Amino acid sequence: MNASIMRYFKTTFLVMMAVALTACMSTKSFLDPSFPKISYEELQKPLQPKKLKVTAEFQRNGKHLEKVDQSISDSTERILRASGLAIPGSDGADGTIHVVLNNIADIGGAVGKGLGTGLTFGLAGSLVTDAYEMQVTIKVGGKTFTRTAVKHALHSAIGRAATPEGIETMPLQTAFERLFEQMLLRVLKEYRSSPEFSSLDVNRSIG
Repeated sequence: MNASIMRYFKTTFLVMMAVALTACMSTKSFLDPSFPKISYEELQKPLQPKKLKVTAEFQRNGKHLEKVDQSISDSTERILRASGLAIPGSDGADGTIHVVLNNIADIGGAVGKGLGTGLTFGLAGSLVTDAYEMQVTIKVGGKTFTRTAVKHALHSAIGRAATPEGIETMPLQTAFERLFEQMLLRVLKEYRSSPEFSSLDVNRSIG
């Protein structure tokens, strides 16, 4: 992720740490375990990947934050290449994919929790949750595939807040990247499983 996404994090999560004596606390982030995990191996791969033009939009509570768009677009291209489903390109010879990621954040509540943690020098700890919704539109071969309200959530434990036993924790930026990847993979799996779009392959699929 580039500097734009890091600035976004500073206005949502890291504001708590700034008011809560960061030197005395640690921050551990993790994905909500109630959502299914998707692997690249689960995707049905075509013999000939489609050439798609990628566009993306990032929102916070429905408000467009244009400076983060490029980071979301770059991540989308990386995931498409890794999946083997599509080759991102500016010409979009075979179609387009448009991704919208909306962060549903309670910024006021997050700041309040951060202040409370700071006043106890991190001893009490706080658990902050940010919900996300994704919308993806793929246009190929004159057909349109759309998925809306694809949900996930990211949790951050500040100070001595406990995390679920056995859960994998990681830096905030890494957790966000994995969250986005999981959401998009879920959509791509549905896209490839759709008879309407899998039938567009000239050859039979493999994998």
